[in-house]
Amino acid sequence: MKQLLKILGEEIDYARHSLTYQLRQGRKVVPAKVLVNGSPKTGTTWMMRLITSIPGYHQAGNFQGEIQRYRQVEPGQVVHGHDHYTPELGEILNSSQIKVVLMIRDPRDQVVSRVFHLRRDVTNRVHQMFQQLPDDEAVMMCIEGAKGVRSARDLICLTQSWLDSGMEIVCVRYEDLIARPQAEFKRVLQFINNHLPDAFVASIVQRNRFERLTVGKKIWKSWRTAGQADPNSHFRKGIVGDWRNYFNEAHRQRFKEIAGATLIEMGYEQGWDW
Repeated sequence: MKQLLKILGEEIDYARHSLTYQLRQGRKVVPAKVLVNGSPKTGTTWMMRLITSIPGYHQAGNFQGEIQRYRQVEPGQVVHGHDHYTPELGEILNSSQIKVVLMIRDPRDQVVSRVFHLRRDVTNRVHQMFQQLPDDEAVMMCIEGAKGVRSARDLICLTQSWLDSGMEIVCVRYEDLIARPQAEFKRVLQFINNHLPDAFVASIVQRNRFERLTVGKKIWKSWRTAGQADPNSHFRKGIVGDWRNYFNEAHRQRFKEIAGATLIEMGYEQGWDW
């Protein structure tokens, strides 16, 4: 009951801030067109929820690589993408005035998160195989890649394609979003030219924190705190550095061979001794 009352209080607080914003300034603001992009399991879903909590914004889905569809994006629509940058896509985004929010995450944590995602996602063609694989083999497969499974290097290349593109984008590290959610969300708001009162930002962040995301609309369910894992949930664990619980020495060495230098370039390690 205590949790339910807390959630209801948060929803009332959000509704009050939302109404006040719309009455005072929301009608004067033209919502941006937004693409939240990043390789899988970098926090793109979390960022989508934050942005679409702003009045005037709503989800437009994932275009699944059909980049011409970006030309039809309307103000206030937020696209959820996992697209590599290409000059053609860059031209479409620029000409359509679509703002790009790029999510970045430690690729080793991505590996572990993808293992559990592939075990959970019954629509994925490698789902049954991953359910049967021991953790060690599943982690190695997500590092090296296989038929139907993109390697860690493939996912890093997606991120690098945007960092090297020269486009004006805003980059948000998953780790920073966990540590400083309000500050990072305010950076995104500034980039999309949508400035909210601090109290409204705090309300949006609060109703989209990990505990709330674990229950979704089923607010009568007991929520989980960060670190409490549910392998059947899209929001599995919500912590930084979980790779240390799953990587053995073979995983570490293979990852270093495949992407160790890039890990240093991205700032996730200072050297090779990890």
